[in-house]
Amino acid sequence: MADKEVTISIRMGTEDIQIMEDFMAENDIDSRSRFVRDAISGYIASKRQGVTGSAGSVSGVLVRFREVQMEALRLMVEDGIAFDEEEYIRKCVLEKLVKPESEADSADRAFKAAQMASKMK
Repeated sequence: MADKEVTISIRMGTEDIQIMEDFMAENDIDSRSRFVRDAISGYIASKRQGVTGSAGSVSGVLVRFREVQMEALRLMVEDGIAFDEEEYIRKCVLEKLVKPESEADSADRAFKAAQMASKMK
């Protein structure tokens, strides 16, 4: 059974509406409802992760994707490519930052250190 959608009303000043509509136009967002739902979800996620905004200390990075990109990520998770969207994005970033030779060097050093620790027991 699908969730029943509830309509809510919010009051916004004309300046806030203009900011929202400008952002929506720049990012090809055509639904105010979708925008507000995504904004609420993003706000809650950032608060749960301790992200305080540009003026405060940040413990993570908030990345915004277009709706089609989020849908593609969701479908990849559904196909079992990744545990969740965040894990897949983290993997992609790490693949760009950590070159194969650096990973191999780290693995070699870790294994040698583990062997030394094992011999000391």
